[in-house]
Amino acid sequence: MLTRRRLLAAAAAIPPSLGAGLAAAPGPATAQPLRGAKTLRIIHGSDLQSLDPVWTTAPPTKDYAFLTFDQLIAVDAGFVPRPQMAEGWVVEDGGRSWVIGLREGLTFHDGEPVRSADCIASIDRWSQRDGFGQALRRATAGMEAIDDRRFRIRLKQPFPLLAAALGKSNSSQCFIMPERMAKTDPTRQVTEHIGSGPYRFLRDEWVTGSHVAWARFEGYHPRPEPVSSTAGGRIPACDRVEWSIIGDAGTAMAALQRGEHDYWDSPPPDLLAPLRARAELVVSVRNTSGSYAMMQFNHLQPPFDDPAVRQAVAMAVDQTTFLQSVVSDPGMMRTCESFFACGTPYGTDAGAEPLKVRSIARAKAALAATRYAGEKVVILAVQENPTLSAMAAVAHDMLRQIGMNVDLVATDFASMAQRRTNRGAPDRGGWSLFLTTWTGTDILNPAVNIMLRGAGASAWFGWPSDPALEELRNRWFDSADVGEQTRLAAEMQREAFRSLPYIPLGAIVPHVAYSRSLTGVFETPVAAYWNIGKPG
Repeated sequence: MLTRRRLLAAAAAIPPSLGAGLAAAPGPATAQPLRGAKTLRIIHGSDLQSLDPVWTTAPPTKDYAFLTFDQLIAVDAGFVPRPQMAEGWVVEDGGRSWVIGLREGLTFHDGEPVRSADCIASIDRWSQRDGFGQALRRATAGMEAIDDRRFRIRLKQPFPLLAAALGKSNSSQCFIMPERMAKTDPTRQVTEHIGSGPYRFLRDEWVTGSHVAWARFEGYHPRPEPVSSTAGGRIPACDRVEWSIIGDAGTAMAALQRGEHDYWDSPPPDLLAPLRARAELVVSVRNTSGSYAMMQFNHLQPPFDDPAVRQAVAMAVDQTTFLQSVVSDPGMMRTCESFFACGTPYGTDAGAEPLKVRSIARAKAALAATRYAGEKVVILAVQENPTLSAMAAVAHDMLRQIGMNVDLVATDFASMAQRRTNRGAPDRGGWSLFLTTWTGTDILNPAVNIMLRGAGASAWFGWPSDPALEELRNRWFDSADVGEQTRLAAEMQREAFRSLPYIPLGAIVPHVAYSRSLTGVFETPVAAYWNIGKPG
């Protein structure tokens, strides 16, 4: 198989542009399996609707997937790809051949071994939907199994970011499924739940809108390394993990304070102070990259099929107003007039002149000069998410002030996620815009920012079409020069501010709250519940 020296050489061959500028998490803790029957009880802010992390980028499905599935490769706190299910990899033929080997003893939850065929099918399906995966697919000549534990990815040209693509922590991740599941048409949902990760999904206990549960998978073999972000040992430190879907913040806070639950994944900012006042609770930041808000347009239907209308809306946006609707503490706000996470190598305000206007009067005049004829604008608002609900209200007021006919449709996240797939007109069950959030790691660079696309029908919800943006993105992938990549990313941003696939609204610093008795809580850009244990 693969030698340790060759493995490390391959794992380290990642361009510095991918992870430079982001601070690594301090001192990753080494969690140890705990004995006895323990249940980690989590208050989860959104309901689980889909079991397919390829078909949807909905956060509850991503959180479900990180418990249920595993990855071939994972990124550590410094955003360096590390072997996860893989034992390692070897790059040959001048970068045109990657041979990936699996660790011994890997099994799925149904007891079947994880084979090369499963990995190939999983990569193939994922790469048809994910933006980073599509770039890898464009460079791929073929994949074939060498034996059950080794397979080869043949490339048309070198693709140095291959390990980063397979190991990325941001949506959509390349999770490994059994071949039969991964053979499902990527436009249709997988409904099976057989995974490869540290916990088994308990489908019989799943109650939509109320309860979700997992049990420790006794056949899972964690890596021996300490956990570091999504890399290292994913130890199932509790016997069970349970989610309670509690939409009312007051009810959720009371449940945490009474010790009925151990962990709250998304407490509203206005409740952080009373939570901090409880000595038995910890309020902290696990995702230091921030939570970035965006206003996503439907580019297929009037009025936002007209770029002049989108530009007029951008002129009215004041990021501070949107952020202050969610938090009052200035330390929790980050204005960011960039399509890439601010404070990272690609974070820049290049081309951001539309966002610097911040004038309702000028926006109103600009809208009057467009072909907008009073068409109804339907805003999809997620009512159980305090951030999205508050920002949707700001958007509604802002659009009304500049002269638009606006209808705010308040719904739960699951209903919004379903409705946003409708490409029809608003009066036929479609929509005009919605608000969403992504972590800073989700918009780190052109490879992972799936909203910064101009691919039309194959783009993310909203389906913006901008061939110039796509061409710049392809050139970014093809470049091996860090300076050239930085220049191309800045040009992508200038083009994006011309076509406005979406509007950046700034970022807030999200917090979690949990019982002080929990052990093994670590920094991570995803909702990772492995390694978290309970005493006794």
